[in-house]
Amino acid sequence: MGVANTVIHDLNEYQRILKEHPLVIVLFTSPSCSACLGADKKFNAVAEKYAGRVKSLLLDPSQTPRIDEVDGTPTLLVYEKGDRVEILHGIGAPDEQQNLLECVFSDYAP
Repeated sequence: MGVANTVIHDLNEYQRILKEHPLVIVLFTSPSCSACLGADKKFNAVAEKYAGRVKSLLLDPSQTPRIDEVDGTPTLLVYEKGDRVEILHGIGAPDEQQNLLECVFSDYAP
């Protein structure tokens, strides 16, 4: 499954990805977001460890269709079988992000 740092062109494509994979974790970040600095690298590092169990997406909301739950960055969404099961607006201070991401991934893909 792995990590995809990609552009989603429409909502149907986003929904298709959610339905095709039993577990999807999505992190929305923005280049202009100071709280997001370094979060992409931490997310990629954690996501790589779970590549066989989780489909991970790193998305910029300015390059994706509007997702109702995303009203700022960073925002982390977890989907199981296409249903959103968790949403985190913000992922902590930079020194806490790695631990928080590890906890989220390990909770859903032990």
